[in-house]
Amino acid sequence: MTVEAQNPAAELRRLIAEGHLSEDALQAITGIQPDALLRSLAETQTGMMRVTTEPPSPSNDETSRLAILAAQLTVGLQIGDDDRLKGIFESLTIECHLTLQNIARLVGLDVEDVEKALHDPRTVPIERKYELATRGSFLINAVNLARGR
Repeated sequence: MTVEAQNPAAELRRLIAEGHLSEDALQAITGIQPDALLRSLAETQTGMMRVTTEPPSPSNDETSRLAILAAQLTVGLQIGDDDRLKGIFESLTIECHLTLQNIARLVGLDVEDVEKALHDPRTVPIERKYELATRGSFLINAVNLARGR
């Protein structure tokens, strides 16, 4: 995935305007305080600081998280389902150092299916893809919660 220069605030405003997301949902997802979030969405150039009596702007960390979320919700959703499935298992094996056997035991599926999902998801039957995707996503979520993300 290549990421071109984008305006994350504009992308998030567009997603809200088109009904893909609400401001309440965005606040719940990011944990950014409503005042700071609204200010971030109102700014046209992210990262610029001004001296003002208005509510504080989001922190650099919050601004980065908003930019990543905007990219994931726009450009990231263009990734095909087979590539996304493969990415789940690449993440679990590369970043988490889980073996295919570890993953298969954790999700209760055959190691051969996990291996196929990692190397060539097109060879996995659709019913098994669903199980692999939902259970693999659960593991990714568990890892992220354990990492404090």
